[in-house]
Amino acid sequence: SRFMIFRDKNSKTTQEDMKMKKVLSLILAIIMLLSTTALVSAKSFTDVDSNYSWAQEAIEALSEDGIITGYEDGTFKPGKNITKQEAITLFSKALGAGEEVNATIIDLAYGIYEKDLENCTDSYAVKQGAYMIYRKVLTAAEVISYLSPDNRNVELKRFEAATLIAKALGADSWLESNPDITLEFDDAKDIPENAKGYVYYATALGIMNGMGDNKFGGNETVTRAQIAVMIKRILNTMEFDYIYGMISDVNPLGTTVSIKTSNGENEIYNVGLKSPIFLDGIKVSIEDLKVGMECVFIFSKGAIYQIDAVNYSGEETVSGAFRGYQTTNSGTTVRIADVNSEGSPVSTYTLAASAVVSYNGQASTLSNIALNDFVMVDIRGGLVNTLNAEAKTQVVPSVKIVDIDTSAAGVIITVTNNKNEETSYALGADATITRNGAKVTFSELAIGDNAELTLEYRQIKSVMAIGKEKSSQGLIEEITISNSTSYITVSNNGVKTTYPMARDCGVVLEEENATIYDLRLNAYVKLTLSSDTVTKIESEAVSNALSVTGTVKTINTSYGLVVISCEGAGGTVYDKQLFIKDSTKIINAQTGKSLTIKGLKVGNIITAAGTEQLGVYEVTSLMILQ
Repeated sequence: SRFMIFRDKNSKTTQEDMKMKKVLSLILAIIMLLSTTALVSAKSFTDVDSNYSWAQEAIEALSEDGIITGYEDGTFKPGKNITKQEAITLFSKALGAGEEVNATIIDLAYGIYEKDLENCTDSYAVKQGAYMIYRKVLTAAEVISYLSPDNRNVELKRFEAATLIAKALGADSWLESNPDITLEFDDAKDIPENAKGYVYYATALGIMNGMGDNKFGGNETVTRAQIAVMIKRILNTMEFDYIYGMISDVNPLGTTVSIKTSNGENEIYNVGLKSPIFLDGIKVSIEDLKVGMECVFIFSKGAIYQIDAVNYSGEETVSGAFRGYQTTNSGTTVRIADVNSEGSPVSTYTLAASAVVSYNGQASTLSNIALNDFVMVDIRGGLVNTLNAEAKTQVVPSVKIVDIDTSAAGVIITVTNNKNEETSYALGADATITRNGAKVTFSELAIGDNAELTLEYRQIKSVMAIGKEKSSQGLIEEITISNSTSYITVSNNGVKTTYPMARDCGVVLEEENATIYDLRLNAYVKLTLSSDTVTKIESEAVSNALSVTGTVKTINTSYGLVVISCEGAGGTVYDKQLFIKDSTKIINAQTGKSLTIKGLKVGNIITAAGTEQLGVYEVTSLMILQ
């Protein structure tokens, strides 16, 4: 066999592996590409005669393998040209897009680039185009060019075929190191400048040859016979192989990754430090791979070519209390109790042969899981593919509360740890909550509190929170009101800060109790905070509130008048008279101290909020910025 699989010396070769080795992805690619009517399989075709002797071996070999089929009349139509969108389909599947094991990667690629390719969604090759972008063969702009309505059915030219072949085989990095190549074909001047390097690469590898008389024929179209020869040569050059499984163990120090294949066998691979690893389309290191992730190992001539991993997501996720397992000749089943329903009903689930079991994220076995431990399973096709277990009760220390959501059913508390990793938990109905040593209700928890959580079956059983009282001040920039958490944004010395407001946040307006709806933009406010959450807002009414910023020119303390120089639209400068009342709040933003008009100085930069009447600006609040 011309195929090889690179394995650890302790791993086994299985029949299931051999089923996965389908001579690249071209089996399905060529069926779609080379057949537009009802098809029949044939070893030889009536129209592949002596005129196509140069392609006969490739056509018949691929036909013998079931890769190429002809038309129902027994012909192959070797002289028929292919289009650009057919070419995208072909070359993407040459890189694995036709392999069943890459179905998840195809969906991932399309999810990432669907928006970029929105003008090409009516092309049957749009998913294959996304895959070409994902594989870093083509850019989004190049795929859009190939699959645009004006171009997709244009026949492929030979220089374009050379470009696709060279890019698919990794020519870009080689050409960066060898920029001074020279084409020796007599018609090199007819090949676009940006394609010459790719033509050189494709011909140097022997995937493409000249057309005779030392000419390449770059602007000639590509026929079915020619594409068959190119496919055969690509197969012989790369010898791609694909192995699919679920990650069952990761050893970063030993640089090995174990996967469990669909027949239940564990395979161990030494990935080394230079093997390209991609997680959800982003290049990562071996440390980022986790037990339970779905992955595809790509091999070329027996060596690891690339590893694609995906954060696994089944069709359904079930969690609950572990009630044991049973293994028989027909397979293994697990029993899980629903801890959220009265009476804790128990359901039975069957494990897939490739199912991966982990405990606290580390490879494990069912025998290591204790009764009533918390388990979470992902189900696909009616079978459990991953099962992760952890202790029924867990303590989550040293976290910070960043959100308290009451808009959904129940209360969801989101916290971050010291690595800034964010996790959300449901608050149990009978949870015990203490804050600063006193027993409280969840409504008294504040965003910004430091906390320790005790979980039971992933729900919060108890919260021990610590909050700190503090204050702030500034001018109201924005107020956002929602059913869950509302926010107020204030500006202080030009710095805008947004604070969440407690659900029972008090509002005082001119020393009278008010509501948040009575507040006005640009009004001066004093905020009382518990941790990062506003619990009280004190403000003064601002009728038809206006604000102005400028530099103090003159001050008349006897009449309470201040003249400032302001800059208007287009850079025009004008003077503004301000009337400072006895009740005007004057704050030095740098020191936080309250002042009177006597504390103002010529040259101060100030911002003021108030109401303009009869050409005089009556100031309610004034802040000295500088």
